Amino acid sequence: MERMKDAPIADFFTLVNFPANHREGVNAQLRSCVMCGRYCPTSSPRPSGSSTKSHHPNSVAFIPKQNKGLCTECDVAVWVVSSTNLQIKWCKGCKNFRPWAAFGDKGHGTKCVRCRERQREKYALQKEDIKKKRKEKNIV
Repeated sequence: MERMKDAPIADFFTLVNFPANHREGVNAQLRSCVMCGRYCPTSSPRPSGSSTKSHHPNSVAFIPKQNKGLCTECDVAVWVVSSTNLQIKWCKGCKNFRPWAAFGDKGHGTKCVRCRERQREKYALQKEDIKKKRKEKNIV
């Protein structure tokens, strides 16, 4: 598994099952998912002002603008590249497919190990900046 986390992976556009030229929606609010081909709304179906995502099993999948055309059901699935049998998963940090092994112990997480580490470092720096600003505020 360790050697698979950095396995070479094909370009995003060669991995998709339904390329862009086959995705024209019936209206501006619907797009076809690049992986499953289903037509989904292009933004969250939750009411405006709602900050929580529904985890109800019957909730409608949608295609977030930052997902390169993947619906919210396909962006959590593990896919197999048929030519190499490589298991891949969508990383919401990289905004690209990564080998499933790159997700480490959190194989069902939304970000690969590299992105989780980057997020952890960014959070630590933010906390450090907040502490510095509080100290400066107390000194003045």
